[in-house]
Amino acid sequence: MARSVVTEAVALEGRAPQGWSEPRLAHVGGFTALEEELDYRIGTAEIRGRVPASVRGTFFRIGPGRNSLGGQKFGHWFDGDGMLHALTFTDEGAWYRNRYVRTPKYVRETAAQQVRCRSFGHNAPGGWLKNIGRPPANCANTSMVWHGDRLLALWEGGRPWEVDPVSLATVGECDYGGRLRPWEPFSAHGSVHPNGCYYNHGVSMGLTGPRINLYEVSPAGRLQRKSHFRIDRLAFVHDAGMSARYKVFLVHPLGLGNPLPFMLGLKAFDECVEFRPEWGMKAYVVSLETLAVERVFELPPFAVFHLGNCRERGDELVLELVRFEDYAVAEALRNVFTCDASQGGQPWQLRLNLRTGQVAGQPLPMAASCEFPQWDLRYSAGESRYLYSAAIADNGTPGFFNAIQRLDTETGAVTLHDLGPGRFTSEAVFVAEGQAEGDGYLCAVVYDARNHRSEVLLLDARSAALEEVAAVPLRHHVPFGFHCGYTSRAFLPA
Repeated sequence: MARSVVTEAVALEGRAPQGWSEPRLAHVGGFTALEEELDYRIGTAEIRGRVPASVRGTFFRIGPGRNSLGGQKFGHWFDGDGMLHALTFTDEGAWYRNRYVRTPKYVRETAAQQVRCRSFGHNAPGGWLKNIGRPPANCANTSMVWHGDRLLALWEGGRPWEVDPVSLATVGECDYGGRLRPWEPFSAHGSVHPNGCYYNHGVSMGLTGPRINLYEVSPAGRLQRKSHFRIDRLAFVHDAGMSARYKVFLVHPLGLGNPLPFMLGLKAFDECVEFRPEWGMKAYVVSLETLAVERVFELPPFAVFHLGNCRERGDELVLELVRFEDYAVAEALRNVFTCDASQGGQPWQLRLNLRTGQVAGQPLPMAASCEFPQWDLRYSAGESRYLYSAAIADNGTPGFFNAIQRLDTETGAVTLHDLGPGRFTSEAVFVAEGQAEGDGYLCAVVYDARNHRSEVLLLDARSAALEEVAAVPLRHHVPFGFHCGYTSRAFLPA
């Protein structure tokens, strides 16, 4: 039977959490909806600490703004409607605003005040006839990219949505002037190359079977080249590594086992996703010059969702990633309002020898399990040593990421900044100040369960303990999200 939308009074929806009686559930208030679209200034007197003069750009954060509607809980955290948040740092303080992305799903369901669309974790009401042949609706909730003078809200299985970087008003669906066809999905995790091009991909079913589609977008924002290559199954490939000359796709044994129940409308997509180690795992190395596969490696099976930096050392491709042994984290992602413990992965270094075909991998040091690896993006596709991640510290409130971790991949030194009990975060993005790698700050949203409020935190990425530099308080909470970004452009109203 297909997973249906659960009709119930969603706990904690629209009010501050009562989580301290159960510390392991202190985080769940961070999943409650933010219905309001706000626009306000924060003065310097309200800011804890002092924002450095070098930080005068715009911080973006995206994620599900709501996980339920009209008393109906969505089937999965991934189904939440995308809300974009922006904080522009100014000499006078900061300017905050947030807006929902006006996708057809959001517009239709908001008007009806009930679930109407098929999504990743649930089918649309009405049985198989209302779902057969229908893909999950685009939520535009996963990531964003500022490239080619456009701000795009991204989702895994559809086209990007363009958003005005000042007002966050939805401009419309982006098809790159008709070059991105309706059947060509655009991943939520592309990479900007040092040459200025933006490389992205998407998994789809082609005429000859499952495939990964490749896209090269020029620095000016034109989709100038496309390609594709066959893979063994409809796998979930969210991220990819990028070196100076290659893209690396790790196709793990996580994907659709039997797609027919989904295609026939009998089950939701999430119900058909399986982790099957016996399927094996491959690394596809694609030349950026030709957009063709140059080499395929067989790997011991594991699960991976996010990769760190990738670089070329002699004959080897060396990349960092966060490794999971399996897909046990799936249950936590489905039941965000009741899950009392989060699950992070193991930092890992993978080496692929392009000459010999040999594969080597090893765990990297960590103080706590982690996810969302980030680095100083100025060093993308080249040598870098620092890897930053969201982590789960042992502080009594383990339900979500509650720390930020720095790993020196050369020395193995690890620094863990524990945010404290009842304070939770997600991805932290690096904001550069000086020229050397790591010379700058880490910027992240932190949710405080004690007062059901969020703040935008700046940590000194160079300091011994990742010391706090400043925190910009918000007047509300920011629902837990996925990815964030920063640009030195200070977007302000004219």
